[in-house]
Amino acid sequence: MTVNSVLTPDAILERYAQGERDFAHIALNECNLAGAQLPHISLRQASLNVVNLSTANLSHSDLHRASLNVSRLSGANLSQTNLSHGQLNVANLIRAVLVGADLSDASLVRAELLRADLSNATLNRANLSEADLREARLRWSRLSHANLSRCNLRKSNLLGANLESAQMYGAQLEEAVLSGAVLQRAELRHASLCKADLSGANLRGANLRWADLSGANLREADLSHAKLSGANLLGTQLEGATLEGTTLVHTDLSQANLQRVYCVGADLSGATLNGALLYGALCYDLTTKETSCDWVDLSRNGDRSKIHEFEDANAIHTFFNRRPPRVQIIVDVALTQGAHATLSRSYHRLSEILTWFVRPPDIEISHRRTVLTFTADTEMALMAIAYLASWPFKDNKAVRTALFEFAESERVTAEDNAGLSPGLNQGLSQGIVTQFKAALTALKASDIEDYRQQLEQSSFFTAPIQVRLSNTAGQGLELYHNPRFGVRNFPLAQGVFPVQPRQDPFPNLEDYRTFVAGFRDPATAL
Repeated sequence: MTVNSVLTPDAILERYAQGERDFAHIALNECNLAGAQLPHISLRQASLNVVNLSTANLSHSDLHRASLNVSRLSGANLSQTNLSHGQLNVANLIRAVLVGADLSDASLVRAELLRADLSNATLNRANLSEADLREARLRWSRLSHANLSRCNLRKSNLLGANLESAQMYGAQLEEAVLSGAVLQRAELRHASLCKADLSGANLRGANLRWADLSGANLREADLSHAKLSGANLLGTQLEGATLEGTTLVHTDLSQANLQRVYCVGADLSGATLNGALLYGALCYDLTTKETSCDWVDLSRNGDRSKIHEFEDANAIHTFFNRRPPRVQIIVDVALTQGAHATLSRSYHRLSEILTWFVRPPDIEISHRRTVLTFTADTEMALMAIAYLASWPFKDNKAVRTALFEFAESERVTAEDNAGLSPGLNQGLSQGIVTQFKAALTALKASDIEDYRQQLEQSSFFTAPIQVRLSNTAGQGLELYHNPRFGVRNFPLAQGVFPVQPRQDPFPNLEDYRTFVAGFRDPATAL
């Protein structure tokens, strides 16, 4: 169409009513089209600066590269509209509906988007610097590489939004919802995320230096290789978060909830952790130079019923470099597909009887052996896990005998424990035995033993095994070793070497006492 430079708003409405839709390149600055009903209109590269389009309906329209600077679009319906590469600087979009709109590469510098709905909108590479997005809805929106520097997003909803590599320097995100959002490699220096919900968010490689995350919810968030130097994490919820290789230099983690956090290879130099909740946390290979921490809370419920205090910097370093307690079952044969399926079913049935036995093992297979590695939450559970992990195997009877005789032995008394460190003498062995006996009782009360005949039909479960334990101090203990382990090409009358139970109450009591003496977290015993 040939655009008439003197085309008036009334003429536009008249032609639209007659069925015309293409008004590309039109110049219609400083006019009033408030309340106009113009869905599916084409205003590509149109000049609509300082236009009043309040409450207008421009849904499913084409405004590609249109200029709407300082225009009024409050309450307008722009859902599914193409505004890519558009100019909406300082525009009034308060309560505007932009659901599913395409604003990629658009410029909205200092635009007013208070309570606007941009759910499922595309804003990749858009410039929203200093925009007002308070209480805006940006659920599942796409904002990768967008510029949100110094943007006001207080109480906004960015549930599941993609903000990968977004520039958010100095952004205000207090009480914002970013649950499940992708913020990988996002620039968030000096951002204010106080009381924000970032649960389950992907913050891998994000730059959060000097950010305020006090009171924020980062449960199950992935902060691997993120940079949080100087950040305020006072009272932050980080339960179950991943902090692998994370930089936490001079961060304030006082009163933070770090329960069940996976913190490996992180840098805590100069960080403060007074009163942090650390039940079930997995922390090792950490840098703790000048880390400040007088005490931490190791209670399950965070009620300070189990406090661990630190005397010096060396005690802090030792505590935050505990290896995860583990049980290894080494099977003297390679795992097959069929045996793998049977093993999975066996452990699943055990988990139905003992609900805490839920974590499957890591499996490493070579040409002649299989290694099953179970990680325990506490060292006190190692014996019970060893029993359950070995249950599907024929050698479990010998493992159970060794454990049962140890549990019933009167040799492990206060006198025998005299070599253990102070605080461990009372109740340590009792705690280990209690968990083992509880597991044994639960299995006896079930019908799972009827399942064992099926297991013994597989050569994998009748193969010799080894059972090894390791505590948080990195010390190992061989709990059980079948003497036929490693033997090859030797004919057996019954196909399985008969293993005789040991007569000693424990395979090696002195080794065991040394192993238990290396326990570093007695306060976490269940």
